[in-house]
Amino acid sequence: METKTDSSAQTFVDSLLTEGAKIKCDETSESFTTHKDLPPFYDEELFKKGQQFFYKHIFAFFVNKCLGLVAVLAVPSILRILMFTKMSNTCVTSYRRYMATIFHMMVWYDSDFKPGSRLWRSIEAVRDKHNSASRRGCTAGLVGITQKDMALTQFGFMGIALTRSKYIGIHEGTEEEWRAFLHVWRVVGYLMGIEDRFNLCSGTVEETRQICDLLIDQVFRPHVEQKDKDFLAMSSYMVNGLWSMSPMLKFESIMCYLHALLQTPNGALKPTYMPLNFSQYFSFRLGVAVAHSLRWSWWRIYHNYTKIVSLWLMKVFPFLGYYQFGYANSHVYILDDDRDK
Repeated sequence: METKTDSSAQTFVDSLLTEGAKIKCDETSESFTTHKDLPPFYDEELFKKGQQFFYKHIFAFFVNKCLGLVAVLAVPSILRILMFTKMSNTCVTSYRRYMATIFHMMVWYDSDFKPGSRLWRSIEAVRDKHNSASRRGCTAGLVGITQKDMALTQFGFMGIALTRSKYIGIHEGTEEEWRAFLHVWRVVGYLMGIEDRFNLCSGTVEETRQICDLLIDQVFRPHVEQKDKDFLAMSSYMVNGLWSMSPMLKFESIMCYLHALLQTPNGALKPTYMPLNFSQYFSFRLGVAVAHSLRWSWWRIYHNYTKIVSLWLMKVFPFLGYYQFGYANSHVYILDDDRDK
């Protein structure tokens, strides 16, 4: 693949936002139906290094995931599909949807990529859900899920971490570690049906960083700043729904943090997106302080440990979920055999 300089990164983005918006990413597209096996560029050793890099910074990558998925909700075409499915339009449905997303993601970072493995079955399950949502959306008169939508969703899992790494707590990632991490998402994107010409992670680390910066400037920041009422409502359902996993989450603080990051910060982050009361402002500043503290390995290890424990609790004993949503709604299963464990 040719190196994407500044101008070719813009060409990539222009193609994604125009041509990619016209091409489906469901059972009606060739890429979706043919990308069912590991791609020819798959590198098992590099993939495992990418998984290891995630666990080295698991706390920070969860900050990235939370902020990134809120940013993705600001994209109108994605928001319309999510609202249509009615699977994340209340706190409890949002909790169940995004906990399932988290559990799937953890399988992708945990397992070997072998036919029949949990990772393989997880990818198939997510593909089926995307395809079903797109098919139902088309039946209802919506456009359905496009290559653009899938690539922008891919950004939600890696874009902020790559472009704003130190502001979420990743301070010492090497070029090789980032290359391995992006390889994970290039492979996952391929298996989800993204054509390589629209795959954000198909180039070098620097090329992908340039593309993500352009997407922030041209897509995510403008849409977030519009403060669409449906976007704010769906974002609040997501953040408040995930409170039982991360009790420090506050919707207003998260929105201000995301908006501050989207401004291409070169100094202290400032909460200007919406007014904050004392508790919300304290939460915002605590997030800034924690991200800064992760430069020291002992703080990083501590926060990583707390995140791993919280994920384990969400699987086996989500006690805050019991309080927030009741016992029946709190346990989320992503694969059929999970219920038997």
